[in-house]
Amino acid sequence: MSDEIEPVGETPAKKKSLISRLLPLGILVGGLVAFFALGGPQYLNLETMRETLRGLDGWVQENLILALLAYMVFYALAVSISVPGALWFTIGAGFLFGPWLGTGVAVFGATVGATIIFLAARYAFADWVRAKFPDYVKKLQDGFSRDAFTYVVILRLIPALPFFGINIATALLNVPVRAYFFGTLVGVIPGAYVYATVGDAIARAAADGVPSFSSLLTPEVIGAMVAFGLLAILPWAYKRFIAKKEEKAVL
Repeated sequence: MSDEIEPVGETPAKKKSLISRLLPLGILVGGLVAFFALGGPQYLNLETMRETLRGLDGWVQENLILALLAYMVFYALAVSISVPGALWFTIGAGFLFGPWLGTGVAVFGATVGATIIFLAARYAFADWVRAKFPDYVKKLQDGFSRDAFTYVVILRLIPALPFFGINIATALLNVPVRAYFFGTLVGVIPGAYVYATVGDAIARAAADGVPSFSSLLTPEVIGAMVAFGLLAILPWAYKRFIAKKEEKAVL
C-alpha cells in the first residue's frame, strides 16, 4: 500500500470539464484566426465588395430563396466569430436583396450569430466570473433583472460597447437567453435598415462606376438615418419617463 500523497491540483475530471467549457468558444476563436489567415479583411472595403457582389447578382435573382438562406448563414457565422466590420455584410445584404429583404437577412443573421457567441461565452466563463466577482456581478444583474429585454434593446440601439463586447458582457451577467435573443432582434433592426438602404443605393449607382458620397445620399438613405436617430433616443426617453413615474409614486 502506497503512502504517497497525490499532488493537490485540478483532477482529470475538472480539467476535462474546463476543456469542454472552453471548446465552443475556442472553435469560434479559431474561426476568427482562420478569417485573418486566409486574407478575409481584404474583402471588407467598398470596391472589392461591389465587384464581388455584382458577380453574384445574376445567381441571386435566379435562386432567391437559396441565396437568402445562404447569406443568412454566412452572416450568422461572421458575427459568431466576431469578424470586424460586420456593417459591410449588412451593406452587402442591401446590395443583393434590396432594403427590406436585406434588412431581414441582416437582422436574423446578426441575431443568430450574436446568440451563438453569447451562449459560448456564458458556458465558458459565466460561472467563473460570478464566483470571482460576486458583488460586482450581483449589482449589475439586479439592474438587468428588472427588465433584461429593455436593457438589451437599449444597448443595441445606443451601444456603450462594441457589438462583440455586448455579446460577452450580457453572457457573463446571465441575461436570460429569450430576453437576449429578442432584445437583440429588435435592437439591431434600425441600424440594419440604414446600412441595407445604403447597400441598395450602392447597387443602383454601381452602373455609373464607383459611387460617390453624394450619389449615396438618396431620400431613402437620409430618411433611414433620421428614423434611426429618432429611434435611438426612444430608450433614453422611456427610462426618463419611468424614473419620473417612480419618483412621483414615492412622493
